[in-house]
Amino acid sequence: MQAQPKQQQDVDNETQLVALAKQGDMQAFESLYRLFSNKIYLLCLRMTGRPTLAEEHMQDAFIKAWQALENFEGHSKFSTWVYRIAVNVVLNEQRKNQIEIYADQDWQQAFEDELSATHHPLQIDLEKAIVKLPAQAKNVLLLHDIVGMTHEEIGDTLGIASGTCKAHLSRARVLLKEQLER
Repeated sequence: MQAQPKQQQDVDNETQLVALAKQGDMQAFESLYRLFSNKIYLLCLRMTGRPTLAEEHMQDAFIKAWQALENFEGHSKFSTWVYRIAVNVVLNEQRKNQIEIYADQDWQQAFEDELSATHHPLQIDLEKAIVKLPAQAKNVLLLHDIVGMTHEEIGDTLGIASGTCKAHLSRARVLLKEQLER
């Protein structure tokens, strides 16, 4: 009997944990939290530029995921579903406060310190360049290239046309290229 590839094992494990969590198993949901909380935190951090806000948004996303778990139908991976919840948490907060949050120097250093152990210096430069993008371009880039959403899904999430989404993505990539060439 052949062993399953690791990726398939991970999907099977995720599916089992979700099924158990949907039945009210808190330990299963805690395992899902441990699997995905760091990725969700980094997404929120990229979108907000503030560690405290990112932590709050990540926690809010998992609380909302727990509360809505019975509605999760499994058409996508659990991680994708939680990414979308986290994105909505961040965007709703940004809309509510109608502010664009800029990363400060302390955050940039903390972010660089946090990533230096696990990321190549070029990856860190890319992360720092992403943070400097205008909010809409940054959000579209993150949703498309990091989360893997389609232009239509991003348009629905951000309340913009898919053509506008494509334009923001193109602009973000041009700005990133310019920043990285400096």
